[in-house]
Amino acid sequence: MIRNLARRLPRPLRDGIRGARRRYRSARYRVREGVRPTGLGVADVERALEACGLRAGDACFMQAAMSAFGSFENGPGTVIEALEGIVGESGLIAMPAFPLTGPAIDHLGKDPVFDVRTTPSRMGTISEGFRRRPGTRRSIHPTHSIAARGPGAEQVVAGHEHAETPFGEGTPFVRIIERDALQLFFGCGTGVITMYHSFECTREPPFPLDVFSERRLDARCVGWQGEELSVSTLVHNPRLAPGRIDTNPRLQSRFREALLERGATAVRLGRGEIIAIRLTDMLAAFEALLGEGTTIYDVSLPAEPPAKPPQARVAA
Repeated sequence: MIRNLARRLPRPLRDGIRGARRRYRSARYRVREGVRPTGLGVADVERALEACGLRAGDACFMQAAMSAFGSFENGPGTVIEALEGIVGESGLIAMPAFPLTGPAIDHLGKDPVFDVRTTPSRMGTISEGFRRRPGTRRSIHPTHSIAARGPGAEQVVAGHEHAETPFGEGTPFVRIIERDALQLFFGCGTGVITMYHSFECTREPPFPLDVFSERRLDARCVGWQGEELSVSTLVHNPRLAPGRIDTNPRLQSRFREALLERGATAVRLGRGEIIAIRLTDMLAAFEALLGEGTTIYDVSLPAEPPAKPPQARVAA
């Protein structure tokens, strides 16, 4: 009942509540660590990641909430060093490096300039530390940039600014899926499940919901050589935001259960949990959930399946 009431609140008020919750969790973390610290080093993280199935030469895609675990000896550097230590020089590490914290349509409404060289990642301290690490490459995209390191990273991030969608063909997301990377939900649970958006764009037959807003938006970007670019992008439909998985514990629980049924591994580290699953297995879980009428959106599916994918249903 409380969730239903919350969905009816104006978006600025909902966003304010979410911000207050984030600040509360951050304050709670600082107090908890001050009273009863949980120290974690590189070896601790390596053991947990190896238990998740990460191996030398592997590819991985990490989404992270560092505060879930405790105190890392060298902050985000501890986690990044552990990742690099396991996959080695032949492995690929990728992370979201999105410059936004709210809906893309609101972010672009402020007319920001995305500079691939300097615009911070707002996806947490691990993501930002990884973005700033020497040798990391980053895709040019005003809302859903990806950072990657390792052999082939340049090819993974290339051309994102020219893709029809932020998540479909021609994007780092599809290239990471093609490598069957290990998805790592590092303390963030299944509330942040960005790869689902790639499923929306690439599924055959087409994904049934109109996930994108009714028109494309233009955004200003700056490339690696300082060149100015205008990038046209799709943004998600804000009407689907209320009750979406990131604010819906019921959906988070159902998706966690479905991933475990498809072979995901759940490993404890400090106070937190890592969930790991191969991306091909995760897409199979998405398909099975869709078959039962479950998506990351708390809405009913249409009676008639569409003939075109969501991106083709947006006006030119």
